[in-house]
Amino acid sequence: MKIMIVGGGGREMALVEAVARFHEVVSAGGSDAIAEIASHAFPLLSWDELADEAVRLGVDLTIIGPEAPLAGGIVDVFQARGLPIFGPTQAAAQIESSKAFAKEIMTAAGVPTAAYRVFTDSQAAREYLAAASFPQVLKENGLRAGKGVTICKTLEEADAVLREIELDHENPLLIEDFLEGFEFSLIVMANGTNFVALPVAQDHKPIGEGNIGANTGGMGAISPVPRVTQAIYDEAVERVIVPTLAQMAANGTPFTGFLYAGLIQTAAGVRVIEFNARLGDPECEVILPRIENDLAGAILDLLAGNTPHVEVSEEFCLGIVLSSPGYPGAISEFPQIPSSLLAAVDAHPQAGLTHMGTRCEQGAWIATGGRVAIVTMKGSNIDQCRAELLKLISDGLGDSALYWRRDIGAFAS
Repeated sequence: MKIMIVGGGGREMALVEAVARFHEVVSAGGSDAIAEIASHAFPLLSWDELADEAVRLGVDLTIIGPEAPLAGGIVDVFQARGLPIFGPTQAAAQIESSKAFAKEIMTAAGVPTAAYRVFTDSQAAREYLAAASFPQVLKENGLRAGKGVTICKTLEEADAVLREIELDHENPLLIEDFLEGFEFSLIVMANGTNFVALPVAQDHKPIGEGNIGANTGGMGAISPVPRVTQAIYDEAVERVIVPTLAQMAANGTPFTGFLYAGLIQTAAGVRVIEFNARLGDPECEVILPRIENDLAGAILDLLAGNTPHVEVSEEFCLGIVLSSPGYPGAISEFPQIPSSLLAAVDAHPQAGLTHMGTRCEQGAWIATGGRVAIVTMKGSNIDQCRAELLKLISDGLGDSALYWRRDIGAFAS
């Protein structure tokens, strides 16, 4: 078949790599690395123009990677023209684009999450925080590329956040209680209330080792997560996924696409931290390599109203992100990925490298943003994956300025 992938980041590169094992790939708004795999590659066009290209090229299925096109209504345009597409409508994508909407859905469905309040006035937010117990979590509304969330340990820290943002009805702030526990991600492929769950993963958001420092888009991931027992997994599916999809349908905004649940296992059970309307990144870079059968075929089967089977390898997959110096703040340098690292990855049968933000200049891969690439390793256990991956990256990078965390996967067992 011919499958169109929309987007050009690490998530989309991982999708392209997974789909290209079985089908021809067309890329819209992709990267230099994606263009090396795709049979056709063109810039991100208007939604109507992309639909025209899908018709002209005879595309069998379009898969949307990033959140912005989903929030912008690309799925609605394709559906109106009867074109197969996998992703939520603009209304359903609010589960990510509006944190307030997501909380309303969870409240109506009885999905366990942190206690919260939504504020459109800074003074009212300050008064609430003055009487609150800390830590408190402040979440800016809207799409924030995995950021826009601050865990405040004191009132002074919270007040500093409030001084940096302007609240109104168009830009509310969600303040919620801090939850203690270990985090993990559960992503399902859904079509209304029918869904197939993908393997669990664990992201590592903070920039610093030991999970300290500013939040990023994710500095690495591991799948599976031994701490997520079958009982925890079953609780997440039954108490989070099933009622959320049911409530979305009852709400008149049925969800089709990749539904991402960012979860935390607390002493009181599973709680939802956030929902996203697409694959997690970097989670998908360690999940998709474990899927052994045809992902696009499974999606089309799901869209046809069936419940497809997804074959998952029992191997672990660990991924470590390489980032530019200064990320997630002001980037001070855009390094090259050393050819020695690329050669080491190519030579290792269990290693992989997925481009996240690069361009190709005369055969050299140069960083174009904060997160540059993710290097992955598959193996029979976490310790094996970590040992081999740490050595491969350390030896391959040499004195490169690229930054990476050495403790990815240390919190999964």
